Amino acid sequence: MGTWDDTGAAGIAGFLSSNAHDIYPSIDPSKVQLPKPYVVCIVGASRGIGAGIAHAYAHAGASGLVLASRRVSGLEQVAAECTKINPKVRIEIVACDITSDSSVQALASKTKSTFGRLDVCVVNSGYTGPIEAKVTETPAGDFINASNVNYVGTFLTAKYFIPLLLATEGGAKALIAVGTLAAFMVKGMIANPHYNVSKAAQLRLMETIHEEYSSEGLAAYTIHPGGVLTEMVKAAVPEAVHAYCLDSTELAGGFCVWLSKDQSHEWLSGRFASANWDADELDAKKDVVLKKNLLRFTVDV
Repeated sequence: MGTWDDTGAAGIAGFLSSNAHDIYPSIDPSKVQLPKPYVVCIVGASRGIGAGIAHAYAHAGASGLVLASRRVSGLEQVAAECTKINPKVRIEIVACDITSDSSVQALASKTKSTFGRLDVCVVNSGYTGPIEAKVTETPAGDFINASNVNYVGTFLTAKYFIPLLLATEGGAKALIAVGTLAAFMVKGMIANPHYNVSKAAQLRLMETIHEEYSSEGLAAYTIHPGGVLTEMVKAAVPEAVHAYCLDSTELAGGFCVWLSKDQSHEWLSGRFASANWDADELDAKKDVVLKKNLLRFTVDV
């Protein structure tokens, strides 16, 4: 991963020998035909990675998409792009503040009243803030915002969408959080006490959700979307890191579809996976991962 990364995240990034940067045949959503009906809600869909995820499910033949974000204007553009990909998809645009209990609850209610079901919920909303600050130099507002968006927002989405996912008979029942390798970084150029720690809390929350609901059929995945030069990254990450952001906005979308198109990858529920990893190589590691309980937070003693 380069000198900007610390050894923990570098080890995770190198878990497999592959390093994909864009869609490849095994995760190409245009080669997938999702069952009908199949409804997906994407929170944080107005641009970048969220838009790429919406495109992927449109390519895969989703019958319904709920696109949510604070930026409705961006959602309109993504909706138009998805309709161009798949003219048959029904799309609902909903303004939602992921840090607001009432706003997320209203989004879940709108999803239920419009479609009557939900197969996949993707939590993509994220807040970074300036990346280089130490604890004593971090503005309190940045720490609070990162916690509210990255951690509390994931909790609120899970709270109100898990019941809808579980109630969907024959549904995929997949909750996907877009996390980051930064959750494992405590030193280095892009380590900071607000983004990284809040993303670590998000990952731990998803592990907890898996333990609480997997027996009811829920799959809770946390994925690293790859290194994507999004608007947020451009604004917050040191320019020296930009050269490492080589991945397409569509990579994470293809990986999400691969995870949720059927039940064959539910063994990854409660674990962390990177969209950069080759899907076939990852599947081949299944027995090793389960036997050693890998890809989860642990404390060595």
